[in-house]
Amino acid sequence: MTKPFVHSLLGLFALSILLNFGACKEDPPAPQPVEKDPIVSIRSELVSQGSVYSIDDEFTDAEGNRVKLVALKFYLADITFIDDNGGRAAVSEIELFDHKPIDAAITTPQWPNVYSYTLPKGTYSAIEFGLGVPGDLNGIDPATYDNDEALSIYSNMYWSWASMYRFVILEAKMDTTGGDNFDHDVIFHMGLDQLYRPNIERKVLFSAEMDSESEVVLQLDWEMVFYQGDEAIDIRSENITHTADNAEDLDLAARFTNNLVQAISVKQ
Repeated sequence: MTKPFVHSLLGLFALSILLNFGACKEDPPAPQPVEKDPIVSIRSELVSQGSVYSIDDEFTDAEGNRVKLVALKFYLADITFIDDNGGRAAVSEIELFDHKPIDAAITTPQWPNVYSYTLPKGTYSAIEFGLGVPGDLNGIDPATYDNDEALSIYSNMYWSWASMYRFVILEAKMDTTGGDNFDHDVIFHMGLDQLYRPNIERKVLFSAEMDSESEVVLQLDWEMVFYQGDEAIDIRSENITHTADNAEDLDLAARFTNNLVQAISVKQ
């Protein structure tokens, strides 16, 4: 009877040691939250007289024309943010901004009108970009790109007849009497190397801190594009250009391009 009793005592002693050891063991440190890099989003909007319009929206512009927006797509290249010390943070070589809503039923690639990027910490005072496709990219065969890349054949921006890209597509239907008979086409397809506009700079002001999210809204003003720019366009008669290789069409495309650059502002 002695041995079982001794064994029981030894067992209790061993268990006591294990319990004391476990009680003295320190709890593991609590996991620290992981900080995320600063994020900035760039979104584009079409505005007329202070209101924002989307594809298929109808509005009356400053000249009394009744307008229905059909398509708005454009390339921005070499997108760079500039901080208040002059430091430059390049975020994208090229993006296609498309105002057509994403359709979940479509299985081929689609493009949005908003993009997000990570940035180094800092206070940013400007955004810089080019309008269109730079010359070193403009002549590349779109078949060399993956389907979902901005310059792929699925973007529907490539001019096969010119072996280069359209930089901007702006299409609308219009009733010049202010009614609802949208029988007047407005079609501006702009391209060609000489119409690429680099180094467009606009002021911004935001601080990029860890875990922060900022947004820059680029607004394209309809009235500035056609009526209030340095080279006003009468879209009742000057309403279509495909930037074809003739002087009149190219002149209209150039005026449209110059006005569009002026019409881009950052929403305050």
